[in-house]
Amino acid sequence: MNSEYRLDLDNLKEQIKYLAAVQGITMNRLKQEVNAKYNKTDSVRNLGNKLRNKTFRVSELAEIAEVLGYELYLHRKTN
Repeated sequence: MNSEYRLDLDNLKEQIKYLAAVQGITMNRLKQEVNAKYNKTDSVRNLGNKLRNKTFRVSELAEIAEVLGYELYLHRKTN
């Protein structure tokens, strides 16, 4: 499995679903694990809405990445 992925805002929801599925985790299970680890009560529907509408916070994306075993970093583009 590739250990590095470039996220694309146009299909971020599908990318997160893919990364979870590769690890055998459903979106429901992913959200349960995020809720447990970070003491939250959000629903999977709420997560789906935020991803679809692109209204999630960077901290929420970092929490998802952490649960999936990834970390976020910024890389300067080279044009």
